[in-house]
Amino acid sequence: MVLIIDTETTGLSGYPKDRVMEIGIAELDGDSVRPVYSEIIRYSDIVEFDRKYVNLDGSEGIWIYRNSDLRMEDTLNASKDVERVAAEAREIVSGREVTSYNVPFDFGKFLFPEPWNLKELCSVPYDIMGLATKRVYSLAEDDLIQDKMLQDRLLREREESYHPNKWIRSIDAYRALCPEDPMGLEGMRHRAVDDAVMEG
Repeated sequence: MVLIIDTETTGLSGYPKDRVMEIGIAELDGDSVRPVYSEIIRYSDIVEFDRKYVNLDGSEGIWIYRNSDLRMEDTLNASKDVERVAAEAREIVSGREVTSYNVPFDFGKFLFPEPWNLKELCSVPYDIMGLATKRVYSLAEDDLIQDKMLQDRLLREREESYHPNKWIRSIDAYRALCPEDPMGLEGMRHRAVDDAVMEG
């Protein structure tokens, strides 16, 4: 039984420049995955934060607002602030095995530092991204991915990157490893709990 955490954040730099905007937690138990926690976090200063925010690529404004259906109004109208959500997350993960798709990002940049402080509460024995990348490339090299266009693209991207273990995006890993699409991806949003379930 493992908990999978996904965060939606203001950007990629991590704490203290960036903030967690939404957190989703799913539980993998045997072959079944179910959502267990999902919260948008209220920040009363988000309008000013967004106005001043500059991404690593030089673009302005909070990334998640442009790349999901999460809106500034959702942040302003959320019922819980970051201290409350962090406290609830600590209670859920305490004493458990947890992971994410890209542990150095979700945990290293956001969930281990303040105000989350998850480092001493749980164990993070593996990274889904590493496991999925290894499995997907193994299938691709053996010509076993059902979607041949996806298979060809993944191998081409790896070759063009000059990196033998180029990380595979979670959506591509899901499509390669779950061709039957148990989540019904057509209706899926880019939101924390949806991604946590998909990663599970």
